[in-house]
Amino acid sequence: MNAKKRYTIGVMVGGMHGTFPKEIISGIIAAGNELDVNVCLFLGTQTKGYFQDILLDEYKQDTYDYQFNTIYDYAQISGLDGLIISYGTLARYMGDVSPEDFAKKFFPIPTIFMSAVVDLPGCNSLISDNYQGICDVVEHLIRDHHCERILFMTGPRQNTDSEERKRAYLDVMERHSLPVTPEMIGEGDFTEFVNAEVEKLLDNNVDPQAIVFANDDMALAGYKVCARRGLVVGRDILITGFDDSDNAGSMNPPLTTVAQDGRAMARTALYDMLRILKNEKVDSRRIPVTFVQRESCGCAPAKESEKIPATDLAQEVHRLNRVIADMQMEFTSFQRKSWFIPIMTRELNDYLDDEKEFCLQIMERIRELRTKAAYLFLLDPPVVYDGESEWTCPETLRMASFYRNGRSVSYEPSDRPYVSAENSISKLVNDGDLHNFMTFLLFSGERQYGLLLCDIKSEDFSFFYFVSLQLGQSLRLLEISKIEAEHLRAMSNDMKKIQKENRALDIKSSYDRLTGLLNLHGLTDRITKVHQEVMTENAYMIYADLDHLKEINDTWGHIEGNFALQSISNILRSCLRDSDILARVGGDEFVSLVTSGSETFEALFRKRILAACRELNESSGKPYYVEISMGIVRFDLKPETDLQSIVAKADKQLYEDKKKRRPSIRKPDV
Repeated sequence: MNAKKRYTIGVMVGGMHGTFPKEIISGIIAAGNELDVNVCLFLGTQTKGYFQDILLDEYKQDTYDYQFNTIYDYAQISGLDGLIISYGTLARYMGDVSPEDFAKKFFPIPTIFMSAVVDLPGCNSLISDNYQGICDVVEHLIRDHHCERILFMTGPRQNTDSEERKRAYLDVMERHSLPVTPEMIGEGDFTEFVNAEVEKLLDNNVDPQAIVFANDDMALAGYKVCARRGLVVGRDILITGFDDSDNAGSMNPPLTTVAQDGRAMARTALYDMLRILKNEKVDSRRIPVTFVQRESCGCAPAKESEKIPATDLAQEVHRLNRVIADMQMEFTSFQRKSWFIPIMTRELNDYLDDEKEFCLQIMERIRELRTKAAYLFLLDPPVVYDGESEWTCPETLRMASFYRNGRSVSYEPSDRPYVSAENSISKLVNDGDLHNFMTFLLFSGERQYGLLLCDIKSEDFSFFYFVSLQLGQSLRLLEISKIEAEHLRAMSNDMKKIQKENRALDIKSSYDRLTGLLNLHGLTDRITKVHQEVMTENAYMIYADLDHLKEINDTWGHIEGNFALQSISNILRSCLRDSDILARVGGDEFVSLVTSGSETFEALFRKRILAACRELNESSGKPYYVEISMGIVRFDLKPETDLQSIVAKADKQLYEDKKKRRPSIRKPDV
């Protein structure tokens, strides 16, 4: 007899720093355990807004949040039986992508959209009664508090919840013949980080009586802004929200809102999905909401007769004390775990020369965090995505290592199992046990490296999110290490080849014709002699590279490329002493060995090079800049010194320095 099939359901949730997304995850995991269903969560974790209220206004660094928009597409190769999409939590980050276009990516996987209405085959919708909820709120403000100047903070565009709540506000105001101007409506993003939008809303409206926020998180921003302006919520200005999140009742004053139970909605979605998979008829539907009156809308506190009895109050105080104690323990645990991240990074750095062992150690570190199971999937090769070009889900994902049943396993890069339609992620992670996997995208800047799947408790999400970010950086170091090793091997082979040819011919020149500098052969001879003769003097290895030589050649021709190379060689020569060794070792690469005991040599040398390049570019009359990137390593020049490793370190620093170069060397307006 065949065993009962255990389904694997994918769940997409965005904006993981918000309250409602966390409620959805909690409800999904609880329902998955009840129904014996594997859950695979694809989590969008955008952070730019999350930090904006604690950083300086001029902080503009790109956090590469756009990368998180791609994690959902990996569901296409995950072998899912069904898919639940909390579109309201991720749509705010998706730009102009409609729910219908988003749904088409995953056809024919049966799909339930939460917080969006999608009229496509195989798609069901589960959405709160947004319209009635906001109608109740606005009617209450007008009828019971005699408000006429009511402002509204809507959510993001292309969001069904946001659009329906805004329409309800407009309809009620129209029914009561109350004017609404464009300045009375602010546009938020459903996060608590909309302080600037609330400030603008208040600046554009004189003496507003109330603000209706389209969700509780944005209402929290309203509380903060009003406090800074000296406005007392519930007295000077009335505020309402939508969601009845966990902290709504404990805000000061308690927030009037509309209760929609994210946990219950998520549970309902998973139960409906199971019925769909069993070929039962399931209709799209709306979930009723409840208007919750509290003090933020101007209502008086509960009457004495309505207050919680003393016995119930004692139980509630006891419950809140437990919640506070749990939060304190969770915070303490997070602090302690945070020390694990730099330790993990340091230990992984010891295995950069052995990729199989590197991936095994990732699993070992995750095992130490009491994870039930974990899987590392890597792209071969990594994918570069700039957020502007068209994105396509990669087809080169391979399982590099895993931890399950108390054992960590890692594969040689050439032996890693491929992910495919027949060999999907869900099949590769199937060990017969029940799992709740959280999927983290591993990336560094524009470079994606793969996915990390971890079966962890929902309260551990934030910590593992930071672990995943650090793993992305570590994978970047692994990639750089592999490139450096290849460069080093290539350089070693080139040097051996040249030495062999020189010994055979013994007539090869030691100088580069174009620049008059030493070539690789000449450099090798000179460095070998200095290496043998100089015993303890401090030295610097400089590895330099002309920026964007290919662009110069392709755009203006090789004559201009030769001019740039000659100019850089002259600049380097002018900034060094005659006794220093300087060579052109490749098309656009230069190497120099300088003996100097000065502590400030590097800073002074970079300053001289920068000034020389600036002077050249101001006087050359060329339509392009001639500039250079450099890696500089200080070391003790002794006979036992491994110069190849010193060159490799300088090359690594050069690689980092090249990240700072201009995207293009074309001069503006030329």
